[in-house]
This record gives sequence, C-alpha cells and structure tokens, in this order.
Amino acid sequence: MSQPFDLLIADAGFVLTGGVRGFGLARFRETPVIVLGDAEAGRACAPLGSQIMFLDRPVDQAVFICTVTMALMESRPERRSPRRVIRPFEATINGVQSYIIDVSREGVRLELPRDQRMVTPKFVMRVPMMGVGVSVQRRWVRMPNPGEQTPLMWCGGELYKNTLLAEQAWLRFIDTLGSLSSSA
Repeated sequence: MSQPFDLLIADAGFVLTGGVRGFGLARFRETPVIVLGDAEAGRACAPLGSQIMFLDRPVDQAVFICTVTMALMESRPERRSPRRVIRPFEATINGVQSYIIDVSREGVRLELPRDQRMVTPKFVMRVPMMGVGVSVQRRWVRMPNPGEQTPLMWCGGELYKNTLLAEQAWLRFIDTLGSLSSSA
C-alpha cells in the first residue's frame, strides 16, 4: 500500500475484524471508504469515522455508482487557484518530451507519449525554454479509451516539495504565460 489511491471499497467483515486497522486507519483519514455489509455491520462501523460510507447488501447498482461518485467528488480538494488552458508548451518529464496544456499556481496538466511507466508518482518536469524545473506529484492519469488510436495520454499533478527558488521560477513562468496570452 505504498501507492496512493482514491477510494477503498471493503467488506464489513474485513473492516470489523481489523483489516483496515491492520493497514492503519490513519491512512484512510483523507481517503473515502465504502463498506459493504448488513445493517448490524453498519452500526458496528459507525464509530470508525465519518469518512466511511456504508451500503447495505444487496447493493443496488445505481446506488453503488452514486455512492462511489459522491465519495470521489467529496474527497477531492478544492482548487486553490484557477486553471488556465494554454497552447501546448514543451516540457520534459523524466527526460521524455511532453507538453504542458493547462497550468495553475500549484499544478499542471500534461500531454505525454502513451507510456504510463514514465509517469511515476513523483517526477521532475523541466521547461527548457524558460529554465524552469520543478518536482511534481502525480494526482491522476488518463489513458485513451480502448480503440482510440492516439499515441497520447494525459496526467495532472501538483508541485511537490520544491525549493523556494523553484517555486518562484514556476510562478514567474505562470505569469509569463499570462503575459503571452494577453498580448496575443
């Protein structure tokens, strides 16, 4: 469980017999948890915390999909600053040519060659034209739908444990992009 995840769906028996505690319930403080079981198990899970949602068995498909959607939406942090879509701007991710397509003061959306192995949980993004290099923590990856012939994938990330100088360089880069788009 070294990789972060967006949602945990577990059987009540697993949760109540200490399975979640075995992994460390503190790990799930910011991760939504959906527990499946009978009404008795639901009452037993209540003291475990408000981040746990409970569904009675048998689970209705529409209710399940709605619960998963709500859990994922509620767990996403609010944006701290607006995103700005930009013309693709060349960057390198772990040494591979990629393009920045969307920026904010805290993060970035990238268009990359279709090879998920290169987008590690944390990576270095360099913008050679601007002399900017920052550490980024991956937040999501979107692969093309099956059947799509595009050789591309997309990735979103947030700046992660950068030096003050690197953060200042990133902010200057964002400001420069704003100047370029307003003068165009």
